[in-house]
Amino acid sequence: MAITLKINGQEWQTDATPDTPLLWVVRDQLGMTGSKFGCGMALCGACTMEIDGTAQRTCVLPVSAVVGRDIRTIEGAAASDDP
Repeated sequence: MAITLKINGQEWQTDATPDTPLLWVVRDQLGMTGSKFGCGMALCGACTMEIDGTAQRTCVLPVSAVVGRDIRTIEGAAASDDP
């Protein structure tokens, strides 16, 4: 079953399983590679993305937890006029 995500103001569809970490969906399936894999334990911050305006570590955040929420990657932050 397809999962719809709102990333950088655009809707994306993925066939990832609900427990797949958001980081891997964004990097491997959607091709946005600005957020990195570091420790895999949500400690280093390399995988940080903004979810509904709050910074969150996405290497341990299941994609099912962000359905219907606003996700902003480093690519979205770089393209934004917001400081």
